[in-house]
Amino acid sequence: MDIGSFLGTTLGGGLFGLLGNVASKVVGLYEAKQAFAQKKEEWGHDERLADIQMKAKAAENAQQLAVTAASGSWSGLTESLKAETSIGASYAWVNAVRALVRPALTLGLGTFLCAAFFAMPDGDPARASVSDSLLFAAVTAVVWWFGDRGQKTGGS
Repeated sequence: MDIGSFLGTTLGGGLFGLLGNVASKVVGLYEAKQAFAQKKEEWGHDERLADIQMKAKAAENAQQLAVTAASGSWSGLTESLKAETSIGASYAWVNAVRALVRPALTLGLGTFLCAAFFAMPDGDPARASVSDSLLFAAVTAVVWWFGDRGQKTGGS
C-alpha cells in the first residue's frame, strides 16, 4: 500500500461519509416536512371539528331560545286566561259590562283610527306615518284582545 492509495482511500471514505451525512440530513428535512404537513392536516381537521361543534352549539342555543320564547308566550297566555277565569260570578249587569269592554274598545279604536286618518289633509307627509302607527296599534290590540279568549274550563 503506497501513500497515494492511502490518501485516495482516506479521501474517498471521508467524502462517502460526508455524502451519507448530507443524505441523512436531506432525508431528515423531508421527514420533518412530511411530519409538519401531517400536523397541519390534523390542525385543519381540529379547526373544522371545532367550527362544526360551534355551529351545532349555536343551533342548539337558537333552538333553546325559541323554546324559551314559545314557553314564555304560552305561560303569558295561560296566566291571562287564568286571571280572566278567576274573576268569579257577579251580577248579570257587571258580567254584561265586562263582556262589552273589548268590543267597545275595538269599536273606539277603529273610530279613532278613521277620525285621525280623515282629519289630516291628503298631501300631509305625516298622514302615512300616523296611519301606519294607528293601524299597527289597532291590529295588535285586536289580535291580543280576541286571541287570548280561550274556551272556559269548569262550571261556566
